[in-house]
Amino acid sequence: MSRPITFDDFVPGAVMGETILVFEPALAQRWRSIFGDAPADGAGGAAEGAGLAVVMMMRAYLSIVVPRPPGNVHARQRLQLADTPRCSEAIRTVVTCLAKEIRRERRYVELRACGTGDGGRAVYDGHLTLIWAA
Repeated sequence: MSRPITFDDFVPGAVMGETILVFEPALAQRWRSIFGDAPADGAGGAAEGAGLAVVMMMRAYLSIVVPRPPGNVHARQRLQLADTPRCSEAIRTVVTCLAKEIRRERRYVELRACGTGDGGRAVYDGHLTLIWAA
């Protein structure tokens, strides 16, 4: 196992990596097992699509920014949803370091996770703020 990513490793403006995750029907089924499978529950609609976009964004972040040191804090996230992912669509997510700074003796890292679907169709633009442990 390689050493964990440290605060010094983050370079503002640098792409940290990219991954492609497929929106599998099983993912929608897991969402529906929690929230319900009727249209009134949000199944098949915007609520499901937005929730699954967040899941895909976080899975991409977790697969790209590795290994992480223990003790990080996910302080904040913002997601702008351009469109919902489509069933069986491959979503390409690129994670970029936007900024880093030390505030009140804590190491803050700002990351962007931009997801696109078929033909480069915009799906989401996420912004994650983390307090980095090392």
